[in-house]
Amino acid sequence: MDLVTGGTGIVGVHVLNELLDRGRPVRALHRPGSDRDLVLRVLRHYHPDGDARFQRIEWVEGDLLEPDALSAAMKGVERVFHCAALVSFDPRDTERLFLHNITGTANVVNAMLSNGVQRLAHVSSTATIGFKPDGSANDESVPFKADKTASAYAISKYEAELEVQRGIAEGLFAVMVNPCVVIGPGPAGRSSMTIMERLRKGSRFYPRGSNAVVDARDVATALVRLLDEGVSGERHLLIGENISYRDLFSTIARNAGKDVPTTAIAPWTMELAWRSERLRTLFGGRPLVTKASARTASRQRLYDGAKARRVLSMEFRKADEAVANTERFLRGQ
Repeated sequence: MDLVTGGTGIVGVHVLNELLDRGRPVRALHRPGSDRDLVLRVLRHYHPDGDARFQRIEWVEGDLLEPDALSAAMKGVERVFHCAALVSFDPRDTERLFLHNITGTANVVNAMLSNGVQRLAHVSSTATIGFKPDGSANDESVPFKADKTASAYAISKYEAELEVQRGIAEGLFAVMVNPCVVIGPGPAGRSSMTIMERLRKGSRFYPRGSNAVVDARDVATALVRLLDEGVSGERHLLIGENISYRDLFSTIARNAGKDVPTTAIAPWTMELAWRSERLRTLFGGRPLVTKASARTASRQRLYDGAKARRVLSMEFRKADEAVANTERFLRGQ
């Protein structure tokens, strides 16, 4: 039996799909009120027998912050795929980020140790990878720096990795993946789906920065394979393609049948935007852009995913294929 946390998220739903493809018995932990129907829709998107596949999932209600529920979910489990995490760049969410991402991961590790579950695949982020001063591609060897430029999200994911390393020191076999911007069918209004949904309505603007993207299907495949083929304690950057936001936004717009964005957003405009949003949401509401997300959008980021490709002898899909797959899903809805 495999246990997946965060099974209703963009990565978790694809891990469930990958495990079902492999014929594994699967249990998924979900919080009360989570949208399990999303999993059914994604399985239908990929398979004619999506309904039958959905019925093979054993659902267990619980929360990462409930040690007893986690321990109960571990019964009879051989492997854990820890995909659950809170993603936010709103400074007001700092406490929640630390609680869910750090304490939640610590609780997963503790539940595994106390129940004799020994194999863990942990989903981290490129946010925990440092930056080379010469601007060349960053890889797993570049240390993370928790300085004033690091977001609370990045710090929370880095410290979650430290909890995994603690588990390894206490007897776990664990591998970690560090995906970039994950593109694929997922919950509306979250992660890359926010960008997809916005650009499907049309936009003339794009940020001046760059980042890397990876197909959610490749993240799931790499995560499952690395638990069988990887080395305990190792991190693996999962990179499909390094790409400018201009090219990414244009790819999304073309797939949606919209005009491509033509106007670059200057960094000073982004600075004004996050300050304006902070004032607008001072007494409630969620900001459309924050200080961290504004500065990320204007920054040039470059990552080297050679390690994962070498270990797995695997080629990762490019942005166009990932976007086209997500667009087909959205049109199907």
